[in-house]
Amino acid sequence: MFQFFTKIPQQGLAGIFSFALIFLAIGSQGIFAQAANKGTVTAEPTATPAVPAPAKTAAEEEDSYVSPMKSGGLTPEYTRSMFFEPELGKKVANHKKAWLNDWIRIGAYVRPRYEDRYNLAFDKSNKGYTSRAMQTSQVFFLIDPSPYFTAKVTIQDARVWGGETPANVGDVRANTFDAAGATAVNNPAAAGATTIPSQTTIREAFVMLKKLPLDAKLQVGRQIMAYGDQRMIGGANWTINGLSYDGARLMFDQDNYKIHFFGTKIAANQNGVNGVVSANAPVSVTDPVTKKATVVNPGQPDQYLVGTYNSVTAKDWFTLDVYALGVLTKKTAIAGAKSDLDLYNNGWAKQQSDLVTTGFRITNRTANNNLPKDGLWGAWDWAIESAWQSGATGERSVKDPLLNSYVQQNVAGMGTQNYGTQAQKYSGSFHVLQTGYTFFEKFRAGFQYTYASGDRNRTDGSNGTFQTLTNPRFGVFPYWNNVAGLSENIDTKNLSSYNINFSYKTDHYGTFYAAYIINDKAQTQDAWYAINGSANTGASTESNGVGQTTVTLGGTGRNIYNEFDLTWMYVVNDYVSIWIGGGILTAGNAVKNQRNALYHYNLQATSTETAGLHLNTGVATGANGVASMAHMFFFQVNAGF
Repeated sequence: MFQFFTKIPQQGLAGIFSFALIFLAIGSQGIFAQAANKGTVTAEPTATPAVPAPAKTAAEEEDSYVSPMKSGGLTPEYTRSMFFEPELGKKVANHKKAWLNDWIRIGAYVRPRYEDRYNLAFDKSNKGYTSRAMQTSQVFFLIDPSPYFTAKVTIQDARVWGGETPANVGDVRANTFDAAGATAVNNPAAAGATTIPSQTTIREAFVMLKKLPLDAKLQVGRQIMAYGDQRMIGGANWTINGLSYDGARLMFDQDNYKIHFFGTKIAANQNGVNGVVSANAPVSVTDPVTKKATVVNPGQPDQYLVGTYNSVTAKDWFTLDVYALGVLTKKTAIAGAKSDLDLYNNGWAKQQSDLVTTGFRITNRTANNNLPKDGLWGAWDWAIESAWQSGATGERSVKDPLLNSYVQQNVAGMGTQNYGTQAQKYSGSFHVLQTGYTFFEKFRAGFQYTYASGDRNRTDGSNGTFQTLTNPRFGVFPYWNNVAGLSENIDTKNLSSYNINFSYKTDHYGTFYAAYIINDKAQTQDAWYAINGSANTGASTESNGVGQTTVTLGGTGRNIYNEFDLTWMYVVNDYVSIWIGGGILTAGNAVKNQRNALYHYNLQATSTETAGLHLNTGVATGANGVASMAHMFFFQVNAGF
């Protein structure tokens, strides 16, 4: 099946939208609506119909308004900042005491978590032991005074006990991690800036305008977005910070279809007032003689996340999602760029990057991502998702006329559109098959296969490695731990992952989860990628890397590592639950062959070695090499109302 999916050509926006519109058009004709009184004939009423009551004015409607969430519970749009198992999540959403009146609700969420991580790089000489306690704390205010307007503000503090928040500006996910966008005091006389950490921030602050024309809703402000199984866009609430998006969403939601358009700004190159600017902002110095400013640090360019995510549901048969998502990044100037007064234009370190991901997801979990009770499929659940990527990376490559191949990129000025260079394109793909069967409404046995493409040659004119978007990959309830392990030691880039998982819900002792995951490379030449999206260069067998000058001489390997996880979740009462879990990781041949290689070859001379063949003396003496076993453990308390 996945051989078929991986051979599908990249889909354009037009094809995806056409596919969506066909289904939506069919749905509008009532084919997907529930059939009622099929085959019966109803007689015309003979009684005189009652005179309808006069419609209420807008003012009267607001005066008598009671938030439907007071009796029906908070809807998912207003609980996205918290991370509870389904049983406790329902209790928290339906707490009546948290309502101050008919339209104001307050709430809180506290999650202390202890983590123990050991040797996750499988490095004999540096086993990297980490032991830390972290805490996420939230207070939120929900105001729902009218059928036309709702607002929510969530204040969040995320910190390591005795330290700072773990996400930093070097983490490629940090742009959307709450509290990770550190501020800095810009010093024009220096080449750098001083980071000022910020743990307490606004996780959510949005207004929801309801009952707009065409029954639309508009959500504006700082918000959390979560779609499907959150493989592309999600809130990442299992992390200490979680993700937030500054922007707007226009939503058309009906019983059998949903159409969403959104635009958000992920990173700003310039912001702040009174000399306090973003840590991503450029830093300039002024020549005291010429009075001309020169950019010594170009900073991070403006970046946007835009797209559309659409769903259509056919009774309790299946739900089909189709989406098109764009991560758009402005071009970046080279450090030391000239001012606008110079005769020559600036060179560019990188042109504009336009990563476009189009795809679909189809599943029989039609009841808020759960199987419908007494549905067509019984106790068997399944989901299939595929995505393809296109667009320009912003890098430019040089083609060697003798070898007839692209052999350079990311050298000085390669972002500039010089003669002989060619724009590099995105060409990654992603595919997942997930299925399981639940016996006696207690025991579920499941399987998942995930494929995220890799790149045979990372220096040519095409980037074939699938690019994860803003969201770290992890499991979602009720299909917990369904991605690549509790350790979060790998990203869905250059990955071929097999997952066998089991869960058992007891009557009195909580729920138990177990999973065994085999994580292989999709392409042996490509790298092993960390959860933050960066390549673990030198940690596994690879070749043809960007800027690679040293090649390890040893057998290539495909298996990165295997992981076995166990988790127990127990709901103490209506407000508190406890989670305990851990995993054991075993290094595969891709890591072992790299760590234990006796020789390496330098393609060019370095500051310490000449070009040519060299002995890895640390491996030969036993000081360096692979340490095959690793582990992680966590203990977590969840409390909320």
